[in-house]
Amino acid sequence: MNNTAYLREWGEDMARLANAFSAGFQAAQGYPPGEHEVRLISAEEGAAAVSLLVHAGAAEALHEYYAQLGSVVLPDLGSGIWIDDASSLVSQAKAGNYPKKLAGAIHDTVTVFGTDGGGGMYAVSHTSGGIYHLTLGALTGDSYDLDADGYRCTATDLRGFLEQLRTDLAGALLAQQAAHSLRGRH
Repeated sequence: MNNTAYLREWGEDMARLANAFSAGFQAAQGYPPGEHEVRLISAEEGAAAVSLLVHAGAAEALHEYYAQLGSVVLPDLGSGIWIDDASSLVSQAKAGNYPKKLAGAIHDTVTVFGTDGGGGMYAVSHTSGGIYHLTLGALTGDSYDLDADGYRCTATDLRGFLEQLRTDLAGALLAQQAAHSLRGRH
């Protein structure tokens, strides 16, 4: 499957999983869910997003993603995950909220494309295409000085990261359904 078809299929599957997860969340957890969304975009929106990313110097590994998909908002999956849309990604970087370089424990050039609910950031390496989860460091200008325990490599590439996200959401949905089913028997 080529990347365009893969990304479209991933987005459609994730949107379906997110809707099912949201629909059963309150019954399983006892409180209402946050807003969950996986946004597929039009070809025109995708072309504009890629143009914006190229102009901003974003990692090439993100271009295909943003040609097909926009934001992903999953606040109740683990500690939460938010993948920015292309415009927000560029705005956050320009505002100095996202680093462009890693220093300290590792040295690399990155594009941050998402965050978690605990202050961590997800970034793609410009050199390897690998995905870092940045959790402990100091942002100084456009550089993030990492502590030795302040990061981990979550995937060797964006596709691996997306697959892990799909696996996590499918697993959370199954756990939710099992909890709901168990409650129904008591």
